[in-house]
Amino acid sequence: MIRTILQKGVFSLTVVQLPLNTAESTGLTYWMDRVLEQHAKLDGDWAPDSVHDLRVAMRRCILIADVMRDLDPGANWKPMRKTGRRLFRQLGTLRDTQVLTEWVQKLGSPQDASTVALLEELRAHQEQNRIAAQKSAKEFDKKQWRAWSRELASRYRHMASDKAACESVLLEHWERVRESYLRAQKSRSGVAYHRTRVELKKFRYAIQNFLPSMYPAWAPDLKNLQDLLGEIHDLDVLSQMIRKNGSLFDQMARAAWAKKLRDERASRLRQYREKMAGKTSLLWIWRAGLPIERELRSTGLALLAEWAYFVTPNFPRVRRISKFALQLYDGFANSGLIGRDSSIEERFILQAAALLHEVGRSRKNKAHHKESYRMIRRLKPPVGWTKKDLEIVALIARFHRRALPTLDHKALNDFQLPLRQSLLLLAGLLRMGNAFGAKPYRAVRRLEVEKCAGVVVVRAEGYTDSEPLTPKLSEAKRLLEFAFHRPVQILTPQARIGVPRLVQQAAKSDAA
Repeated sequence: MIRTILQKGVFSLTVVQLPLNTAESTGLTYWMDRVLEQHAKLDGDWAPDSVHDLRVAMRRCILIADVMRDLDPGANWKPMRKTGRRLFRQLGTLRDTQVLTEWVQKLGSPQDASTVALLEELRAHQEQNRIAAQKSAKEFDKKQWRAWSRELASRYRHMASDKAACESVLLEHWERVRESYLRAQKSRSGVAYHRTRVELKKFRYAIQNFLPSMYPAWAPDLKNLQDLLGEIHDLDVLSQMIRKNGSLFDQMARAAWAKKLRDERASRLRQYREKMAGKTSLLWIWRAGLPIERELRSTGLALLAEWAYFVTPNFPRVRRISKFALQLYDGFANSGLIGRDSSIEERFILQAAALLHEVGRSRKNKAHHKESYRMIRRLKPPVGWTKKDLEIVALIARFHRRALPTLDHKALNDFQLPLRQSLLLLAGLLRMGNAFGAKPYRAVRRLEVEKCAGVVVVRAEGYTDSEPLTPKLSEAKRLLEFAFHRPVQILTPQARIGVPRLVQQAAKSDAA
């Protein structure tokens, strides 16, 4: 950008370097188009930079597919990823020999016999790898890649627009970076450092494509650490190659190469540790920029909702049912009937169950509540959620329809009695929300709860009491009455509460 500045009556031009527009240089469409662009360049040029640029674009596409395939199993993320990885791996073999060649040229002397021998060995491998990579690139289906790009772009954008869900994704990647970092600190092995590099790379690409507003601030350090660990890995691979091909030159030359490689590796490892150790570790700086502990429930719930959005056939209806269930919960809580001494965060649990209760419809319509139960139990808990939380969510979703549950139901045997009671309460609220979400109650817009003389009244705005209750609503009413041990009435906002009148015995009777 060129900015004009007026100083003392004289115009001067100042060139201001603005940050790159991340919206234009990130996202699935950008990287899938970039793959096709770089793939076309390979036809006439298999230079190291061309191979590297194609692998960079392919790697971003694979990372996005890795995140999306679990959330959106019905789309073609898996075949797209498989096709990308096939070409990516073959190019990676070629790229490895190109990188090792650059290291030998950098560290060795052109007149040294050992350098010449290593370069000849690498050139032979490089030619074989180039032929294999050419074959793989020729088999790459560009037409199918374009079709996948058109199909998957809108699904990616829906996920990327949900900031809370994206933060949950980044938290998962950060946890993997931390775990791999701790393992590397403990073992100090080259393999462990390489795994840390892989996780750092995935974390960087996840930020770039799912939370791009944070990328400019973190990218330089992430790139630097990735490069340091990458060079450490390259030096380890070169060291192994020299040991394996020891017959190429004498022992003195092998010792000289071993010293060079050790010194280069130690220098980079020292720089890496300085950035990752202690209270100023970059690891904790990144964590400070992600959601804090009390926000983890919300971000995890957002990620679960994204999965439900992609899996559930009629998600707008599920949203409406979730709204009704939460309105009922808030009404019962404000009336002092629920949420006082619970061992679980009931509102989050109920909202998750309401959003996920129809995921089973993606596989079957008959007994879909049981399929939802099985699918939810198999989920990996988001950061901030536990396996037990999802077990409870699955049970509430399981009981949102059909036979009414009881405290001695076999599915509840693993839980203590107070928690069983909470489960039945939440299942009753979801069941009533689901009943009001049915076609006969399309006009219902809002639910409110009040308590009067031992009776719980649910007032439904838009409800008409001229028709008898549907079987679904009758069953939901019965379950709530059983769970709360008091009668439940469903009325319009203006209707008066029918409370039984108490008749006092007359002091004196004229009865014969």
